[in-house]
Amino acid sequence: MKSVQHQWENGRWNNSGEASNNAQAQLCLVFGSRPTLEANPDYYTQLRAFYPKAEIVTTSTAGNIVNESMLDETILATSVLFEKTKLKSASFQLNLTDDVTLGKEIARHFDAPDLAYILVLSCSGINAGSILAGLNNVLKGRVPVSGGVAGDDTRFEKTLVGLNNELSSSQIVAVAMYGNAIKIGHGSKGGWDTFGPRRKITKCNGNILFEIDNKPALNLYREYLGDKANELPASALLFPFAIIDPETKEQIVRGVQNIDEEKNALILYADVNEGDTLQLMRCDFDRLIDGAGNSARETFLNNNNASPELALLISCIARRLVLGQLTEEELVETRKALGPNPTICGFYSYTELSPVVGDNACHLHNQTMTITTFREE
Repeated sequence: MKSVQHQWENGRWNNSGEASNNAQAQLCLVFGSRPTLEANPDYYTQLRAFYPKAEIVTTSTAGNIVNESMLDETILATSVLFEKTKLKSASFQLNLTDDVTLGKEIARHFDAPDLAYILVLSCSGINAGSILAGLNNVLKGRVPVSGGVAGDDTRFEKTLVGLNNELSSSQIVAVAMYGNAIKIGHGSKGGWDTFGPRRKITKCNGNILFEIDNKPALNLYREYLGDKANELPASALLFPFAIIDPETKEQIVRGVQNIDEEKNALILYADVNEGDTLQLMRCDFDRLIDGAGNSARETFLNNNNASPELALLISCIARRLVLGQLTEEELVETRKALGPNPTICGFYSYTELSPVVGDNACHLHNQTMTITTFREE
């Protein structure tokens, strides 16, 4: 596996001299701010000239990751040449069918005996949890699936995902990898501190949480937040929930997107189920940064402790907003854990997708650092 990275500067890609060394690359991952992508259509034309055989996958972001740096208002590209791995990519239009059916369609499109991995990148405005339910229904945890939902900085206006020259605000792009040579590692950790008792969800509908332990969810949430309750919904970024997976006992983070005063309810970023066990979480800067390192170390558990060649980082915009000027500290911590060798690329997202240790089915995460690593044997 061989990779080359570029940054868009003054209407052209830097490091263009290295492109010829990777001209046979089959994949090029492009991450950029939406206004920069829209204002610079030549980014694609130039990349296509560099990499005539590559599937060029573009995602708008809430911040772009290259190695230990987070960069705004730019575009970053990482080309990848695989020596022993076959790739297949496709785009899928949203709103043409229900989300569970769409997830099944994606899985069936790529499913094959030698399927090893699927990367899923989606625009916002979907029920990602339902799409994953469809994917998992077909694949049944046989192969890892990871990815994320595109971002739009802190504007939350429109997100873009594209395959080759087809950028759209209403599609999913997926890339599948095939063969025994590709080895995938995955990790997803938040680093938030849990506090208070564990409780049961007693009434919910999709991503709307009405009751916890038979009490109105918003009232109970406000009790725990104290003075911070006056700053809702903004202060909810600091107090997500941990949903305890009943099988693996892993914590899956669910953020609070908004509140519904009339129904005394919380609107979460993803679905939950009645009977789920949850616990409140709060921010600790050091723990968040350590969480990124723990996510990186977790990738080695799935990969026989072998060093990766490429790492894809997808971290939540909530982490960036909470960490502020300390944001790059989590990237530095990730590099320390992964070591000096792998090329690192990625972005800040609106939702993260990843398996958890002990369960290869893909889960939806909020406010985590999610890492997927790749190497060829």
